[in-house]
Amino acid sequence: MQRPLLTLSRSLVVVAAALIMTGCTSEPSAGSATHEAAQSAAADISRGLYRHGTDLMDDYVRWADEDTRKSHDVELVGYEVYPDAVHGEPLGVLQYRVSVRGVLTGDTYVACFESTVDYWGVSTPDRRGWSIDEQVAPEIECPSHATRITPPVDTRAVVVIPDGTEELVVEILTAAPDAVTTQDIAAEVAERMTQPTGEREVAFEPRALVADGEIGFAMGDAADCLLVKRTEEGVAVLDVPKILLQPGELGCSPATALRPEDELRSPH
Repeated sequence: MQRPLLTLSRSLVVVAAALIMTGCTSEPSAGSATHEAAQSAAADISRGLYRHGTDLMDDYVRWADEDTRKSHDVELVGYEVYPDAVHGEPLGVLQYRVSVRGVLTGDTYVACFESTVDYWGVSTPDRRGWSIDEQVAPEIECPSHATRITPPVDTRAVVVIPDGTEELVVEILTAAPDAVTTQDIAAEVAERMTQPTGEREVAFEPRALVADGEIGFAMGDAADCLLVKRTEEGVAVLDVPKILLQPGELGCSPATALRPEDELRSPH
């Protein structure tokens, strides 16, 4: 379990306390309370980047940009992509610049750090290093003329199940003649369903299976899956545990909809 994120305001309190106690006016050195607070601020940004597993470094760049724009102290000033990375290996690094202003002196302490990320989030040399700021965000030399970067634009389609599709599929399967074909069902759903209107949104492909007088229907993926079946008992919308819908398991498919009910229960 991830530990709760430290807030950046807490980091600033640490800095303020250190300056008040020491009366320091010179640039803090590595290992000072000010430096440690700056490193902690960068590390906390990286620890909070997990959204869902991704093998696309551009996702982490966009998430880091989003999170650092909520901060007055941390900026995303660069990143590096490892072009030959495979699933499970580090994807690249994110580079931050942290600027902390002294409460009493008004001087600004600036330091830069970088974090390595993989499919699941921030990656450290030691598996137990997730809670150690020095491993999460080791210090680097600040790039010359560093400035906040603009993240790459996400042009990928957002695939969704349009609103009202479940009711439409139930209606179509209920009225379908016995001689209906797989193509008939999929084509009617595609023609009659509401078209998504969100930015970059497109509809999942409707899929159907007709076997031994029964009809199975599926639309979506493991994260959002609509499964409906028609048997001699009638039409039913299925609620299948997500773990069974993952790739390598039963999956979100019309064949899954027609499986016996005891195979569609949670294994736990």
